[in-house]
Amino acid sequence: MRTPPVYVYPVCIALLLIGCRSTRPDPEPRPLGNDLPAYEAPRDGPDESAGTEVRRPSEWQNAPGDTLTLQESLALALANNSRLQSFSWEVRAREAQALQAGLWPNPTVTGETEDLSTSDPIGDFTGSEQMVQVSQPIELWGRPGKRRDVAEAERDLAGWDYEAARLDVVSQTTQAFVGLVAAEERVHLARELVRLSEEVFQTVSRQVEIGEVSPVEKQRARVPLSQARIRLRRALETRESARKTLSGQWGRSDTTAFTEVEGTFGPVKSVPSLDTVQSALDRNPALARQEDAIERAEAVLSLEKRDRFPVPSVTAGWQRFGGRSGSDRTALKAGVALPLSLWDRNQGAVQRARYRLERARRQRESARVRLDTTLSKAYRSLVSAQNEAQTIAEETLPAARSAFTSVREGYRQGKFDYLEVLDAQRTLFGVRRQQIQALSRYYRARVRVERLVATPLEELQ
Repeated sequence: MRTPPVYVYPVCIALLLIGCRSTRPDPEPRPLGNDLPAYEAPRDGPDESAGTEVRRPSEWQNAPGDTLTLQESLALALANNSRLQSFSWEVRAREAQALQAGLWPNPTVTGETEDLSTSDPIGDFTGSEQMVQVSQPIELWGRPGKRRDVAEAERDLAGWDYEAARLDVVSQTTQAFVGLVAAEERVHLARELVRLSEEVFQTVSRQVEIGEVSPVEKQRARVPLSQARIRLRRALETRESARKTLSGQWGRSDTTAFTEVEGTFGPVKSVPSLDTVQSALDRNPALARQEDAIERAEAVLSLEKRDRFPVPSVTAGWQRFGGRSGSDRTALKAGVALPLSLWDRNQGAVQRARYRLERARRQRESARVRLDTTLSKAYRSLVSAQNEAQTIAEETLPAARSAFTSVREGYRQGKFDYLEVLDAQRTLFGVRRQQIQALSRYYRARVRVERLVATPLEELQ
């Protein structure tokens, strides 16, 4: 029988000791908002000189300008959101954990001295027996590599948590921006209502002065004017609250960083079919995380199976024999310690790993059903809001605007009384408020659907 080449033996030993090292890629960012840079914790660790001081506004990344756009809001939130930063630091911590998991156990150095004299131990030290040895545990069967596989799987789970947090920041910031745009629209509408109420009040006042109508009409006209001014004050308060909500996405409580937002409710865009949207549900980080959770459970099971085998220790050292007997000599010593796996063969941990692997598979199925149900509800809300906004824009609002114009002109000509003008005005502005609410619902529902599929709906058309 031919003897294998000598280099085969160290290669086999290296494979047993090291095991297969994984080259797992980092979690892939989803399409939603990936065109903007998000905060990533530095790999060299935090700046220790900064201590625990709170970052000053002048140190913020990408300070907002006077006019704030949606893209600028997203850039600010992704760069400065503290919740996203915390997830990024957790990713770095898991990376360090993976590094630690792949390291070998440290050797142990032992030194001993025997045959010391009890009367004069220090003076008789040179005549004693001395021993120095090094002991190294040898982890076979790729145990360090398996530990690293588990740690890298946990790092990937933290990476998916970071990606989910990034998508949350994108969707929540967009929702807050939509809320601020809606608040701005309500302020504009309230100011226009005040202006029209003042015009009507002035018209009625002139008619009272020339005796065309009763002075009671002037008092009637004062009531809607007062109500319009109250509504304007409420709209201004709501806008201020919406500004705080938006600025809070990047960690600021003041609203003086910007003066206005650049954004209006445009025409309602078409929505892809439900089947098309559902086909993109696999991009949701929660599903991708469940897949990696299964891989982690499989890695844990593989590691627990490796832990059934004992970890031998190899010992090598030097010993000096001498002393008072006159025989002064030295020798090398070597040994192997092998634990006996008689009762504890890690069988309980292996069984536990099997149960948790099956649990991870069931959780993946549960997550899929839950997300599919949530997406169907969100899609129905989106279609409902789209239909409502289109109906108001194409039918209800033109009719209300035409009726108000006709009644107002007829009132000036004496064809209608003031109550009809007030009713037409109330109807018109009620429809316009309904339109703002419908558009706000539409854009918010669109953001929810995009968050579930982690993709802009324009890319699914």
